[in-house]
Amino acid sequence: MLMPFYRAMPRNDQGICTLRLMLQAVHTFLVDPLKAWNIPLEKAPEKFTASLAVNRRMNRDRLSVIEKYAKQVVHLELFTRPAAWKPEWLDPGFLAAVKEGTPEAWRGILTEHLPGEVFSFKVFTESFCTLLLDEIFNFYKSGLPARRPNSMNAYGIILNEIGLEPLIDELQRMLQPLGHLLFPGPGSGWDGHHCFIVRYRAGEDLGLDMHTDDSDVTFNFCLGLDFAGAGLQFCGLMGAPDHRKHSYTYTHVKGSCVCHVGRKRHGADDITSGERLNLILWNHSSTFRQTDAYIKPEYYTEEGAPDPVCVSYTHDRDFGNFKEYPKGKERFPGRGWCPR
Repeated sequence: MLMPFYRAMPRNDQGICTLRLMLQAVHTFLVDPLKAWNIPLEKAPEKFTASLAVNRRMNRDRLSVIEKYAKQVVHLELFTRPAAWKPEWLDPGFLAAVKEGTPEAWRGILTEHLPGEVFSFKVFTESFCTLLLDEIFNFYKSGLPARRPNSMNAYGIILNEIGLEPLIDELQRMLQPLGHLLFPGPGSGWDGHHCFIVRYRAGEDLGLDMHTDDSDVTFNFCLGLDFAGAGLQFCGLMGAPDHRKHSYTYTHVKGSCVCHVGRKRHGADDITSGERLNLILWNHSSTFRQTDAYIKPEYYTEEGAPDPVCVSYTHDRDFGNFKEYPKGKERFPGRGWCPR
């Protein structure tokens, strides 16, 4: 994919690709990859041109929503460029750790729930949670289309697609040192993210089936509101002997974040009353994704039968051996990939 790009890279009279020429080439590539590669449209592979068309349409729709919602936002301070996180939005302990930047400062704000695997810490103030939720509910009321964050959340919103990408970029930048400290490899060199809101309440999504994330490291921030139930159940790492063994139940706290690697199996209990909204930040490292640890992870035979709380009707072929399929999920028996 990159070789045509490098072959078409412009150079100056001395045969050098300067920074200016590199930036011009990247811009041309993003606008029209075929032109950047000097490939006539009629000679381009059909699958490639079809993929380009799909991505152009998605990007056009995304920009259209961002432009339309920009006229309806209620808190302009969330949408400034460059993004700026106000000190009053962040917990004093978290803000101090960001400024000091030492391992000691970061570890000083952490609660370690599972050694080396699951941590939590306070991040947002009450006022910021209220501010962001006010903006999120305003978007819901706008009636603008929202592409759902994944196949498991039917009522979520992707924050990058409503104009909040700069704010999330800056949040990721603040969290990067902590990611590297806790999870070297998957937590190092982040160069992408997928950030979205999930919502749970009666009549909509109540909970979330057991799963792993398409992230290298996940940060899960509770924004509120008032709710009961909705515990976050943790099991083992995908491919480990205890992959489907229960290890911890985390209770969400408004303004706090729980973090773990994406390969950690987890699921959300049904909410029993009220309404819960969380901000989920999936962090991606293209450097890590080129390593054997990501490409060829090890898989081991499970150490006995799984704990019922850890089985997934979406991903486990043997779910029915341990639990009854939920109402409306009768089509799932026999599907899934686990156990391998």
